[in-house]
Amino acid sequence: MRWLVDENIPRQAITYLRSRGEDVVSVSEFSPNIPDRAVIELARLDDRVLLSFDRDHGELIFRHGVVPPRTVVYLRLEPPDPEFLSIVLNALIDLGQDGLNGQFVTVNKTGIRQRPLPLVA
Repeated sequence: MRWLVDENIPRQAITYLRSRGEDVVSVSEFSPNIPDRAVIELARLDDRVLLSFDRDHGELIFRHGVVPPRTVVYLRLEPPDPEFLSIVLNALIDLGQDGLNGQFVTVNKTGIRQRPLPLVA
């Protein structure tokens, strides 16, 4: 899959995704401190799955009508245990692009929940 990982994603997770052969662009490496709207836009324009701990992405998409990327994965894991995060990333990779496409995916300690992203006119 093609991922855009927000700058709040730990370096270990980026390294792990890359070790699994995933195509990863990191906001912290590419363009640190860009606004949330720009992160969403970058993921959309580059056709990447947005991975973040930031709940503001959902707010911008569902309440303010920002055009979403193909998929948003919101990690609600506090604190982000590296071992559990690896398990979650494996599960997301296993779902594959087809299983995630068009979804706002929320991950917490009890599981993975998917909600369809708004359709763009």
